[in-house]
Amino acid sequence: MLPTRRASPVLVCLNLQRAYTDPLDRCYAPRGATALVHAGACVAWARRQSLPVWHVHTRVDGARSMPIPGFEPRPNERVLMKQSWSLFDSAEVARARPALHHAFVLGFTAAKDCVASAIDAERAGVRLAFVTDAIASSALANQSADVVDDVLASLLGEWATSVTTAELLRREPQLVASGETGFERQ
Repeated sequence: MLPTRRASPVLVCLNLQRAYTDPLDRCYAPRGATALVHAGACVAWARRQSLPVWHVHTRVDGARSMPIPGFEPRPNERVLMKQSWSLFDSAEVARARPALHHAFVLGFTAAKDCVASAIDAERAGVRLAFVTDAIASSALANQSADVVDDVLASLLGEWATSVTTAELLRREPQLVASGETGFERQ
């Protein structure tokens, strides 16, 4: 029997939209500037590796829904829209071919979107690796964004793998996605 080729992992850019970088917007993520530096390195890495890059955006009105300058999708990259928290609640993600099996996730709204996506991925048997230094959150009602980011970096490990940009960039994508030593769930 011929060996089957594993599906290539996907880099998911989750909510890289202007609302999260505008200090006057309720969605503003204070650590966003730092997260974007790491996200830019991850996107450049994925493109060099010829990995598929998916831009998953939440449907919102106006300029706040536009991509962050410098993170505009290329013509060969998918733009998938969702209306709720989990990237798996998007009909476009559900219909995507090839289907999503392994993904690296970066972007905004860890407190809602990343947690919801991690739980849904585990239920669906999809392996996610969250690039924790390329993710930033808004503040919650009683917690600063810094506290939210720190807690969620640990919490995401309950359902998925967590990596840093530095760890991701020095490895081959297929090895990271397949659970290479050093990338097991915490």
